[in-house]
Amino acid sequence: MNDFYKQPKALVWIESILFLLAGFFLAVLIIEKGYDQPLYYLAFVLYVPISQFLYTPLFTLTGGYTYYSPMLLGYMANEKQIDLHSGTSFDHLFVLRNCKPGIELRNRLLAYHLEGLLYLISLIENKQIPESVTLVGTSYFFNDRTLKRLGFQIEKASTFYRANLFLNFIDLFWMYSLSRGKVSMPALWKAKKAQIQGAALVAQKVNLEVLYGKLKE
Repeated sequence: MNDFYKQPKALVWIESILFLLAGFFLAVLIIEKGYDQPLYYLAFVLYVPISQFLYTPLFTLTGGYTYYSPMLLGYMANEKQIDLHSGTSFDHLFVLRNCKPGIELRNRLLAYHLEGLLYLISLIENKQIPESVTLVGTSYFFNDRTLKRLGFQIEKASTFYRANLFLNFIDLFWMYSLSRGKVSMPALWKAKKAQIQGAALVAQKVNLEVLYGKLKE
């Protein structure tokens, strides 16, 4: 679990609301400055990663984000589709801050992703999520061969998801660089969408457990 949420619940709510207000204040400030000097609107390039960080706690508390592991979340999850995402910059700070950049951080991140998939399987097996649910994820670092072996369908990411990745370029750049252990440029233009139905994911439980066990050794 993210250490932030281990604090007393009232304190978590207070801090989350303060983060939200800070993000709202920054947005208003940029807009007001932009009325007279349009170049200020370029500040929204920096505002996107800042707002992602500031809004994460409240999105989590209100159910906008549903976490299946400390670094795997579903955005606006429902019984028909779960849009899976890796943890935000806020999660990186609190969950992975003690991991050494490079292989250690990369393996820990992958382990958390597998942990999340295994938790989803348990929810499906316990009838808390229907087997018909579609699990979808879009990223630029998928290993096509591994995912296909695990039953995922791979296809080109939609224009919307590609645009979203580019909007979050700053966050993706530094998080990817940490996972590689050096300054590295994420290949956002190679983004792909992977999806699988709940029942098919459950059928891959043993394979996922084997992969997870290897990473935990």
